[in-house]
Amino acid sequence: MEKVEKRKSFIERFLSLRHRISARLGLALAGAVFLTLIASFVGLIYLDQINKAQKRVYEISMPDMEAAFAFSLKSGEVVSAAPRLTSATTEEELESIRIEVEIDKRDFRLQLDSILDRGLDPSLVNEITRLGETLLQNIDTVSSLVVDRFVLTAQLNDLQSEFSLLATTVENNLISAIDMQLFYFVTGYRNRETPSVPQSQHFTVEEFSRYRHLGELRRFATNGVELLSSALSLPDSPLIETLKDRFETNEFGVARTLSQLEKDEFYESISPMFNRLTEIGLENDGIFETKSELFSLDEQKETIFEYNRQLGAQLVADIEELVRTARDDTAMAAASSASAVATGRLLLIIVNIVSVIGAGIISVFYIGNRILRRLDHLSGRMRSMADGDLESSITVDGNDEIAEMAHALEVFRKHALEVQRLNLVEKLAQELSEKNDALESANEDLRRAQDQIVMREKLVALGELTAGVAHEIRNPLNFIMNFSELSEELLDEIVDELMSPEKREAADGEIDDELIEENIEDLTSNLKRIREHGGRANRIIDDMLKMGRGTTEFAESDINALLDEHAKLAFHSARAADNTFELALEFELDESIGDMRVVPQDIGRVFINMVTNAGYAVNEKFQELKQKDPSIDFIPTLVCTTKKVGDRVHITFRDNGTGMPQSVIERIFNPFFTTKPTDKGTGLGLSLSNDIVREHGGSIQVTSEEGQWTQMVVDLPSDPSAFIAETDDEEDDEDLPAESQD
Repeated sequence: MEKVEKRKSFIERFLSLRHRISARLGLALAGAVFLTLIASFVGLIYLDQINKAQKRVYEISMPDMEAAFAFSLKSGEVVSAAPRLTSATTEEELESIRIEVEIDKRDFRLQLDSILDRGLDPSLVNEITRLGETLLQNIDTVSSLVVDRFVLTAQLNDLQSEFSLLATTVENNLISAIDMQLFYFVTGYRNRETPSVPQSQHFTVEEFSRYRHLGELRRFATNGVELLSSALSLPDSPLIETLKDRFETNEFGVARTLSQLEKDEFYESISPMFNRLTEIGLENDGIFETKSELFSLDEQKETIFEYNRQLGAQLVADIEELVRTARDDTAMAAASSASAVATGRLLLIIVNIVSVIGAGIISVFYIGNRILRRLDHLSGRMRSMADGDLESSITVDGNDEIAEMAHALEVFRKHALEVQRLNLVEKLAQELSEKNDALESANEDLRRAQDQIVMREKLVALGELTAGVAHEIRNPLNFIMNFSELSEELLDEIVDELMSPEKREAADGEIDDELIEENIEDLTSNLKRIREHGGRANRIIDDMLKMGRGTTEFAESDINALLDEHAKLAFHSARAADNTFELALEFELDESIGDMRVVPQDIGRVFINMVTNAGYAVNEKFQELKQKDPSIDFIPTLVCTTKKVGDRVHITFRDNGTGMPQSVIERIFNPFFTTKPTDKGTGLGLSLSNDIVREHGGSIQVTSEEGQWTQMVVDLPSDPSAFIAETDDEEDDEDLPAESQD
């Protein structure tokens, strides 16, 4: 009874597994594995057939085709060996090419032996062997012809060198002899050292005949030289015999003319030269014979080249026959392989179609509809619960693992909903309080950081101006010292004149009133200058102290004087920091502007920043141009202009520096943006300047051409203090309650 119960319990558990996802997916995977095994079995059967066909191709047909193709390529290299040999320009190059050709010949013989060992058509193989041997013999013949041509070319070069030297010597001797004979025939002087002979002795028919014979000899010599030169440069053989005949005729004229001068002392020196010229042209190893032999060698080479081309064409035809035979065998094997592939492909397609249809049915009707749809619903509910939606209940049908997950999630939802209702308000209140505290702390840190940045920028600007201020103070101090020393000398002269009678210059010992009066005038002038320069130094120190205090009080200020003073202060500051700094300051000031109510220290800081940036740009351009060309005449220039336009005042700074692209212009007023190196600028100067100008009711316009110039225009109202007052009134109105504003 217990066994029956156990068996019944086992059957019930087994039947209950049919609802499980794991069991159903296992059956699907088993079916897929079964189809895969069937496809693999079919593939193995037809792969074996393909392998047999491919083996026949690789072991028989392809080696035959490879041997035929290799022999065809090597035969082409052997056919091209003859032109390669003839292309050598030196014996060393010829020897190098001959070594390469010998290697090609050896490889050609190996390929030929490989063809013999393949067991191909005997008659075709014998024909290929005969053609190959003939081709190799022709290459040896060409090699020997090339060697002979080098010998003949060297011989011809030697003849050409000797001929060139001899032709020059003959020409020079004949020209000298003709000039001397003409001079003697006309003047009676043989040379400048001997005296003149009577006219009856030099102005004779015999002397004129000698002059004429020398001229004819020169003409024959020139003609012979031209004929030999033409023979040397002759490109082909048809004209060589014609030139030789003309040269022989010319030499006959030379011999006839020389016979007229046999008794002349000039004959002994010129006759051997003409004889050698004839030998160079007409001997067996002369120019004409050597040139003819070279043409003959070239004709033999061309004949062999043509014959080799014919042999190569015949070899290609025979090899194509071998390739055709191997190709037919390959085609048969390929057809057999293709048939096996087609059959196997068809069976695999059928198996794959069945697999795809089965996978589609399982995916759509079971995985998609039964599993994924419910999982997607369950996932959506989990995401909505994560977003805070705990009110909607969870319902998933079925009795598999997904249904169990849905039931567990529903229990979790109910518990989470209860906990959320108890803790949500307290948690939100605590988080809001913490975030408010963090925001207040961050705002306070930001305000402190901004104040520190502004203060540091002011200190940096003040430090940069220290060197310039020192230079400005040094100038009046030098004046004060110089005038003090001069005044001391004037006082000494007055004291000596009044108190020391023995030192007076006047002969009678009386006081020189005129000297005392002049010294007193000079002393008064010196004290006045000392007072002026002392006041100047005092004003500079006051301005620096005001800048250090950074007051924001409005005051009547001469904008032209403010611009002049701070521009020069910025220049001297840059000059003190870098003694190579160059800048030409030019001012075009509108005197009609008069005084304006501004914050002098802030506007002065704006002017200093403008001049400093412009000076840096023009100096950088000057240094770059100077490195490329030390003699460059470029002058770094900054033009500062003031102009009254209606109820506005424009202060313009135009330099001839490096300029800026539009992308930089759009960002130059951003805090911490700078194009200077990290040790040259902080990126806050223009940002602070822009803030100062806006606080004065103005704006800054920037235009530039990259590499050429930059112009910055500070546009201010005629009375910036009025703008500040209006702004303050508007802010006060905004702060009042609505009833008060009404």
